Amino acid sequence: MRSLFFLRVLDFFFPLLCGICGREDFFSLKIGLCKRCTNAVRTSKPSARCNVCFSPLSDISVVCGFCDSRNIFFTKVYSLRDRNDLLGELLNKLKSNHEYPVSIFLSLGIRRTLRRLKTLDLDACILLPSYSKNKIFNPVMRPFSPNKRLYEESKRILGIPLIDPLIKTSPERQAGKSFSERFFHAYSAWEIKEKWKNRCPSRILLLDDVFTTGASVNEASRILKKNGTKSVYVLTYLRVSD
Repeated sequence: MRSLFFLRVLDFFFPLLCGICGREDFFSLKIGLCKRCTNAVRTSKPSARCNVCFSPLSDISVVCGFCDSRNIFFTKVYSLRDRNDLLGELLNKLKSNHEYPVSIFLSLGIRRTLRRLKTLDLDACILLPSYSKNKIFNPVMRPFSPNKRLYEESKRILGIPLIDPLIKTSPERQAGKSFSERFFHAYSAWEIKEKWKNRCPSRILLLDDVFTTGASVNEASRILKKNGTKSVYVLTYLRVSD
């Protein structure tokens, strides 16, 4: 009762405004987006998805052509929602402006997903690393990492440690590259740290903000498997579905 009263006092003096339009209503106070904007960012749910990369399918095939025809090293992808233009804008706002309300909305559904992952008996968690010497990824320029919100919930529900075996060696970004260019670039973009060679845990949860082509997480998974990992599960906020 006392905690409920305290929350209502906070809502009165420090209302949580919508992370998109700045409006305040019941929805913005609870999830960081007002009702109108919540409806605007909704995406339709496909009837069938690939059992590996979670991409929408037009039929009930077990896996998509991408996962069936290429060298796929990750075990399975879990994404909280499909990306559209507005959700992409929200994620960019979260990265650049430290928009706390946006992080609440984007994280909706993460606890339900993580509870399903408890049965996998995961050993450790990894945040897909960025190139630290590039000012775009400087923590002063980017005060909030969306991936850290994913890890905080993962640690609380799964109770697994955060490890840091990978290092990104390329300053180039994947954004703006074509489908094939992403895979060629990713192949030489990451390395394993010396102390983790042949010593990576068996079952790993890899966290990233968005799954676009899968090139980055696939290459990271390849390196991890080369150094002792048996299974790599991927969790992202968004998944590009077209």
